[in-house]
Amino acid sequence: MREGIVADRRMERERCNAAARRTHAPLHIGYLNAVRYWGAPVPRDCSLDASSVHAVVSEAGMRRRVKGVVFHVFRGAEEYRKESYESFWVSSPAMTWAQMAPHCGVEDLAAIGAAMLSRDTRRKVATLDELKGYVDASARFIGRKKCLAALPYIVENTDSPPETQLFGALADTGVGRPTPNYRVEMGDSYVLLDMAYPDCKVAFEYQGYYHGGPDQMLSDAARLNRLQARGWVIVYVTADNFRTVEARRTFMVMARTIVMRQRYLAAFCRTWLGAENGSR
Repeated sequence: MREGIVADRRMERERCNAAARRTHAPLHIGYLNAVRYWGAPVPRDCSLDASSVHAVVSEAGMRRRVKGVVFHVFRGAEEYRKESYESFWVSSPAMTWAQMAPHCGVEDLAAIGAAMLSRDTRRKVATLDELKGYVDASARFIGRKKCLAALPYIVENTDSPPETQLFGALADTGVGRPTPNYRVEMGDSYVLLDMAYPDCKVAFEYQGYYHGGPDQMLSDAARLNRLQARGWVIVYVTADNFRTVEARRTFMVMARTIVMRQRYLAAFCRTWLGAENGSR
C-alpha cells in the first residue's frame, strides 16, 4: 500500500509540475489531484474529471485558460503547502478534504478523511482536530454541511477505508461508537481488533482479500481461538456486507442483535455473580 501511495504521489507531482509550467503563474492544486497527492482514496462516485488537473482560486476572476487544467472557486480558509523542488502549491490535507465535499457522498468523504488520519505514521498527514478546526475556521465554502455530517464517522488511526465504512455502519446501529484498533493482551503478545465493544467483548474484523491465503487462514484461526478463550465474540465482515443498501441494513441489524445480546448476558452474569457473593 505504501508503495502505491508513493507512486501516486510521484505521478501527481509530475502532472502538476507540468501544468504549472504551462500556466506561467503560481498554480494552487486541490481536489482529486490533492487527494492522490496526500495518499487518500479517490471516491468511487465522484463528479470531477479524473483526467484533468484541478486548480484552486478564491475568486472567479482569477480563473485562467490553461490546457488540461480546471479552475475551481473555493472560499474556505486558504492553507497551502509547497516543497522547494515543486513548481506548484498544494491544498493542505484538511483543505483538500473540505474541497471534496460537493463531489462525493458522506461515506466517501469520511473515508478520505480517515485515510489522512491513518494509524501508519508514514501515511498520516492530518489529525481529526485539524479537520474539525478547518471546518470551524471556514464558514462560507460549499459542502460545509456535508463535512459536518461526515465528521462523526471519521475515526483516527485506522488502517484502511473499509474499516471507516465499518465504523460508520456500527455507529449507526444505535449501540454506540466502537473502539478502533482495540488492543487485547495475549500473555507475551497482543492483538489489535479492528472495531471493538470492550464492555461486552464483541469485535468486528474486516476480512480483505489477503486473508484468503492458507498461511493467513491458519493464523486467523489460531488468533480467533485465543480470543474466544478469553471470552471474545468475533464477527467477520467482508465487502459483501456493504455492497448494497439492503446488505448494509441486514449487517447493521445483525451487529445490533449480537452486541445487545452480549451486553444482556454480561449484565446477567454480573447480577448473578453479585447475588452469589451476597448469599455467602
